[in-house]
Amino acid sequence: MNIVNPIPSNMKELLAHYDANGHLTMQASLIGQRSVVYRIKDYSLKVYSTRGKIDGEVECAAILEMQNYAFVPKLYAYSSGKYVLTQWVEALNLREYRDTYGHIPPQLLNDILTTEIGQIRAGYQDWDVIQYENLLWTKCGEVKRNDFWLCEPIGSKREDEEEKFNRKVQQIYNQDWSGFEHIHNYFNRHGLTSKDMREALDQFLSHRNGLSLIG
Repeated sequence: MNIVNPIPSNMKELLAHYDANGHLTMQASLIGQRSVVYRIKDYSLKVYSTRGKIDGEVECAAILEMQNYAFVPKLYAYSSGKYVLTQWVEALNLREYRDTYGHIPPQLLNDILTTEIGQIRAGYQDWDVIQYENLLWTKCGEVKRNDFWLCEPIGSKREDEEEKFNRKVQQIYNQDWSGFEHIHNYFNRHGLTSKDMREALDQFLSHRNGLSLIG
């Protein structure tokens, strides 16, 4: 067990029991799955099955490497490929947020791109097909991410990927949406209208000079 931030003694005992015995009494729900998430008060405990061991190793490494980014849940403890204990994030996906509050998150495109460049600078990148699917927004509009198992290390390609990202941002600044079908598809899957998409772009362009991580 690797403890990154202090946790209560009862939580240490739970994780120590898992390390010693290789199971939890609640682990029956892991049958046929790679992982399962349990909420324990203010904590999120994600346990990996044998099938999900490699996924868990990648996810634990990615969460640890990205702890200095605000969109990453606080890490408390982990055993690589076995379990990871993070803060519980009370948040909604894009569709849920819009349906609940009647509008899109206040800095939607900025949030999307900030999480993307953060991952690249930490040395990780998602598969394109699920790049934004694991983003959540809190009640006050802060963006968080709840799943990192498809974050792949990019190694020596990091600088090239960052340069590619910067070109993509410049393309958005120029309001050239060619090649951005994945973002449009993501918006469509979460129920955004053409008006919502225009609002997201206008929000992004209006804060062009105030972005701290992008570009």
